[in-house]
Amino acid sequence: MSENHLAFIFPAFTSDYTDHPARKMPGFEVRFNDLLLRAARFIDPELAGFNFNGNTFPDDELRTQYLTYIYSCAASFLLRKNSLIPSMNAGYSMGIYAALVDSEAISFETGLALIRTAYHSLRKSLNNASFSMGSLIGLSREDILQLIEQSSLRVEITNQNASHSFVISGYRDDIQLFMKLATAEGALHTRDLAVSIPYHSGYLKEGAMHFADQISPLKIGTPKTPTISLINQMMMTSPEKTREEIVRNLFHPINWFQSMNMMLDQKVKQFIECGPSKGLAKNARFVDGNFLFSTLNAIPFPAVLP
Repeated sequence: MSENHLAFIFPAFTSDYTDHPARKMPGFEVRFNDLLLRAARFIDPELAGFNFNGNTFPDDELRTQYLTYIYSCAASFLLRKNSLIPSMNAGYSMGIYAALVDSEAISFETGLALIRTAYHSLRKSLNNASFSMGSLIGLSREDILQLIEQSSLRVEITNQNASHSFVISGYRDDIQLFMKLATAEGALHTRDLAVSIPYHSGYLKEGAMHFADQISPLKIGTPKTPTISLINQMMMTSPEKTREEIVRNLFHPINWFQSMNMMLDQKVKQFIECGPSKGLAKNARFVDGNFLFSTLNAIPFPAVLP
């Protein structure tokens, strides 16, 4: 790992551009619009109608993923242009695609194709059943598993953000019931994540296998910047491992808490959230260690590492 001790972190997806943390990044609007038009030509002409102050497609899950991806790719490009070069990358959930573009394992267009193929493969495999995801703070893993078992809920723990912060995926009715039970059990906060695909759960294995077949012609390489797996906290060190991670990321639980701690063990001292939200920076408040976790609006330009 290089000596700058910096990691780029790529978030999943959001439809909220209220803060637009890259607003003051020199050249961001130009770079974002360039990538937006490339995406519109390549994958979806409707994307050209996006506007930060108006048409953000808030209820369209697929376009929301495209837009967060485009935003993240634009931001990381400009950070590098300002001599902020990461020693490590991590893609949180569907942020994996932007992380792999930044590390030059895939092209921008390949990332778009992966997002589209994953979404349609997973949707088709669910056979119109109603699924959801939720987040909660304040219960332990053991508490959550006990609640699931006691009520025979079709719910899985699919991510851990901190010692007592988790994400669950499963059938929508069971997710809603779980949230009520968790609140009664003492959870400090629960939230419906307003998605219809139960990412990182076993319910998606069939769809992920179809996805793997569909993407077999796409060119996928080895990340030039070390890029961590959120599944096992290992690095993707070959095209085969990278491809395997892209597939497993859809249906296998991830662990952001362990991944953060692993990066801290690797002497990372500064993290930059390369996306339109501040969610991962908020998660970082619950991780112990001597580090700085910055959003894009906190980076001075010209950028200089502390």
